[in-house]
Amino acid sequence: MMKRMLIGLACCVPTLLLGAGVLEVRAPGYNFQNAEYTTSHVFIDEVAGSTADLEILFDLMAFGNIADVEVFSNLNRRDLARTDKDGDGYADGIVPYPGNSITDSAADTDPATGHYYIPINMTDGDSNGIYELTIPASKTGAYRLTARFKCGDAIEENSYDPNNWIWYGLRDHAIVVSPSDARNIRLYELNVFNIDASGDTFAQRSTLEDLHDAPGAAQGSSENWNLHYLKSLGMNWLWFQPIHPNGIDGREPSDGWGGSGAPYDPGSPYAVKNFFAVNELMTVDYHGTNTLAQNRAASMAAWVSFVSSADTEQVGIMLDAPFNHTAFDVELAQQGVDLFQPDGASWSPYDEIRNRDARFFSSDGNYGNRASSAANIAAGPDRYDFGKWNDVKDVFFGRYDALVEYDDGAGGAEYESYKNEGDWFDWSDADWTSLDFTQGGQQRNLTRRVWDYFAEYAIHWLEQTRPSGQNRNSLPSDGDASARYAWDQKGIDGLRCDFGQGLPPRCWEYIINVARSHKWNFVMMSESLDGGAVTYRSNRHFDILNENIVFPLKSASNAGDYRNIFEDRRAAYGQGLVLLNNTSHDEESFADPWEGVVRSAACGMIDGSTMVFPGQELGISTSYGYDHYETNFGKNVPHFKRWNSMMPIWTDTNFGNDQLFPVYSGIQQARASSPALRSPNRWFIDGDGSNGNIFATAKYEEAHASPTTNDVVLAFANLDRNNVQSDNFKIPAGLAPLLGLEDARQYNVVNLAAYDESTRSIFLWGSSMSGAALKGTGFFVSLNKVPTVDGDWATAPYEAQYLKLVDVTDPLEVEIDSVEAIASSVVVSCAATPGWYYHLETRTNLLGGAWTTVQSNVKAKGTSLTLTHEGGLAPDERFYRVQVSYVEQ
Repeated sequence: MMKRMLIGLACCVPTLLLGAGVLEVRAPGYNFQNAEYTTSHVFIDEVAGSTADLEILFDLMAFGNIADVEVFSNLNRRDLARTDKDGDGYADGIVPYPGNSITDSAADTDPATGHYYIPINMTDGDSNGIYELTIPASKTGAYRLTARFKCGDAIEENSYDPNNWIWYGLRDHAIVVSPSDARNIRLYELNVFNIDASGDTFAQRSTLEDLHDAPGAAQGSSENWNLHYLKSLGMNWLWFQPIHPNGIDGREPSDGWGGSGAPYDPGSPYAVKNFFAVNELMTVDYHGTNTLAQNRAASMAAWVSFVSSADTEQVGIMLDAPFNHTAFDVELAQQGVDLFQPDGASWSPYDEIRNRDARFFSSDGNYGNRASSAANIAAGPDRYDFGKWNDVKDVFFGRYDALVEYDDGAGGAEYESYKNEGDWFDWSDADWTSLDFTQGGQQRNLTRRVWDYFAEYAIHWLEQTRPSGQNRNSLPSDGDASARYAWDQKGIDGLRCDFGQGLPPRCWEYIINVARSHKWNFVMMSESLDGGAVTYRSNRHFDILNENIVFPLKSASNAGDYRNIFEDRRAAYGQGLVLLNNTSHDEESFADPWEGVVRSAACGMIDGSTMVFPGQELGISTSYGYDHYETNFGKNVPHFKRWNSMMPIWTDTNFGNDQLFPVYSGIQQARASSPALRSPNRWFIDGDGSNGNIFATAKYEEAHASPTTNDVVLAFANLDRNNVQSDNFKIPAGLAPLLGLEDARQYNVVNLAAYDESTRSIFLWGSSMSGAALKGTGFFVSLNKVPTVDGDWATAPYEAQYLKLVDVTDPLEVEIDSVEAIASSVVVSCAATPGWYYHLETRTNLLGGAWTTVQSNVKAKGTSLTLTHEGGLAPDERFYRVQVSYVEQ
């Protein structure tokens, strides 16, 4: 069956003509862009109440007698994704309510009880035929936007009926509203079984208890990896390879597909047997004499305990799940029983889905149809341009533009369909509209329920890992900002979606908005390795892209290569975040582990999510560091289908490799302390000698703000691990005002990423430089090579140079927020910059006289500060000022 081009809206509105009017959108970080199939990424903090304005223009100058103009969107309405306004038994986020039937009435647009998608009126304030509207994005989620209008004339576009809406008609604009904390993620990938294993057998595996040295941990507190190790490396999030029970049926033979060897034990974690359980082998309390239910209860308890410890340590938890495919023998779980069990049947959560209703899966031979029995389920994925994953089966979500339904040969329309950007879903397909079973006396469609099955995933894991009764977003009534942040931090924090391109975009939007209705700062990352049209599609709903940056990073050899890598992604994804990885469980490490740290030093100055793969910080290579490696699609990677361990690298005594840890730690701890390094604001800079072996970027937290209150970092990485590299750098005239530089003020720098942590607050320039000198004569940068002599690590270590610019002019006066008398003292409050030193001074004459310091060198730990003049209350009038300096006075 050939695909039909179904261009329309997310809300099933009919399309009369394409491109009625010109619709444009502008968001922070973007210029105005044509709305058709473009994307705006914005970042907000719901507890702080921050918002991001979306400015919308609808040019209707080609039409006359305009009667009504409306934006049509679900922006800020994620909490209504599961509303069912027409009572058809399906959430409106799954089966959209007809857009033409939704009005701008108070009932339809009510934020708590109205429709998921609503119209919002636009106005033509200038009477020039261009209608305007600004909508503040105030709730995180994955949204769409289009527009419509009515014309008082009977014209072709409204089918000669002025009562009909004329829709914009082109593909929707996507709006991704991400939690601002997504910019702060420093990710460490982890496999529970091998990270702290003492060997390559089941008995020597590591468990969840080992990860936080819980009572009974098999490896004990003296072993290698725990949460404190993670934090000392500077990382703040964990990406867990799937923690779920893995399939038994369909495992790969140990001598390869087609072989007769025993299947790998335990098997691939990406062949999931139960999405709603923890692998029973991941706890030290597993016992072969227990029932499966007992062992799974023990592993769930171990998982909940670990997440609680991670919450205490403020470490984020990102699960990994492949919704696109499952193990052969995937179980229903209770969620499946609740959603798929017909009236009169009695199913068990342990029943295999293939034996209860194979229509859950795609049909072998045509992914555009559902399977009819366990005998004709398709292997994953729906692609023919690379090999099948023979240990998993493909899940059916409906027919959509990018689904590759069958193999019509390389270059064929269907073969290339994964690149399709039509942005349509086939709402009329028989597999979507058929009445498959009766439940609760109402006929149901199974495929629509599949969307809900996977939407339940995040809810379930939040429910398991949050305090009882607290699986919701915090409210102002729950306490002050500190209490609300603590509430919202609880439980798992995000999801990496394996082969995330393999679901319909509208399905992902529904899953994301359901998750965010429970936890607004839940972060979603999509694996989408193709780049181009495929990854652009994922960028339209995900916060972070686990895309193909690893490939150009591996081949990059000079500063120009790195600039192109980062500029290409900014051009493709706008403000969307990219996982800045140079290896992973699917990609082999460098033969020389220092090539990995070189790339991490360059990536550490770029906005996105940095990442370290287990053992990368210790010196693993293409073939060394783990007990076992496998060749996966031609790449040599640590084996994750059999019992494995990192003992070779844990026990390695190579001095040079041991120094990787403090270099990585310096990079990641610098990012933790520097809003500028995490910011999207950047300017690539060149030295006077155009040394291509130095990658250099100026980063700033906020444009045109003083370095005394705004973080500014001049970042440098030596791309040549074998040689010292140097150059002289000047601040370009166009960059200086963005950094807040003033010609007459004096500046110095400290290296936030220094190899020796104790030197990170020491000024590097022997004497300060004026803003004019930074632009005129510039400053010299010399970057060390990787030492080949052990002693050189103490005097000339390889390190990133992330040079924080510090205003060292005489202490600056800051604005006082309040002065109040408490008992016999005077308490002065002001805004503060963490790490800076504050000094309280007083005098009795407003117009002159010497200032007397009454409290000095108070180091700010937060963004506000109180200073006290003990016994300062006096009968005579006093005046106060607060001064600030980067160093103690």
